[in-house]
Amino acid sequence: MALTQRAARHLVPRITCKSAFRSLSSGSANPVPLLPNHRVHLLFGANTDVGKSIVSTGLVRAAASSQHYASVNYIKPLQCGGSDESFVLRHRNDDKEKCTTKDSYGESDINCQTLFRWETPASPHLASRWENLPVSDDEVLSSLQSSLKNIDGIAESSTGDGMSSITIIESAGGVLSPSSSSPLNKSTTESNWGWSTQADLYAPLNIPLIFVGDGKLGGISVTLASLEALWSRGYRVDAVVFIEGVDGDSSDDESSIQFGKGNTEALREYITMQLHNVPKVGLNHVKRKASILDQDSIICLPSLPPMPVPLDDWYENNQEEFLKLHH
Repeated sequence: MALTQRAARHLVPRITCKSAFRSLSSGSANPVPLLPNHRVHLLFGANTDVGKSIVSTGLVRAAASSQHYASVNYIKPLQCGGSDESFVLRHRNDDKEKCTTKDSYGESDINCQTLFRWETPASPHLASRWENLPVSDDEVLSSLQSSLKNIDGIAESSTGDGMSSITIIESAGGVLSPSSSSPLNKSTTESNWGWSTQADLYAPLNIPLIFVGDGKLGGISVTLASLEALWSRGYRVDAVVFIEGVDGDSSDDESSIQFGKGNTEALREYITMQLHNVPKVGLNHVKRKASILDQDSIICLPSLPPMPVPLDDWYENNQEEFLKLHH
């Protein structure tokens, strides 16, 4: 069913909280106060098909199973075709009927929502133009901030100030993939609505992130380039996750090579070499950000089972790895 512009723009109501807060701020929107026990991670990927939704689901499952969080939340700000929210809900561990969508906050330990949706399976900057449903950078940030504040309001009213909340925000495409376009964006020209890259869109919020690298042959370069782009914009990368890649075009000899593990080791070596080459005057901006990423925070998960084998056993076997990413 085609969505109307009004339906595509879901804005979560603002709820006022009365506890001690920390703030996420945007360059154009007012700072949004968050409860100090609300943990938020933004999830970026090196490219479109590296497993962002796979990792997001694993993080949500692990957080819910740990029983350390009163509220576990998944937010997809921009969705073009399909539904990553549905994927997360479909692969929820154990009691799948306990999962809820954005309209059932507080009734479950997992809450999922998609903020802006287009039917066309294309880049957001194109889908928004083709469907004539523009969404500006300010609208995305405002809606996301309102959603995070709403989570705080629900958590505080239902659980007091005891247990924590956790939210995973999954970006669209790669680090420099376009966000949605709008005539309200500053980069608009006479011929086209303007747009920002994903990395530029979310940078003002200063949210720490978990990065999904490319575990296939050729993935080292795109992974390093993406991380450099993130660090140069001031992002703090808390962890990097690779999923062992399977190249369908590989020969029998090449298919036995574990490129994911090789890419993982290459990233560890790269960071070590960067830190060893620090000049005596101190760390530059990018190296300071890279120094936060320790060796144990760079992991490689085994390859996914071939379709149509269900993912439940794969998630169960890697539960401990996903739990480590929350610490």
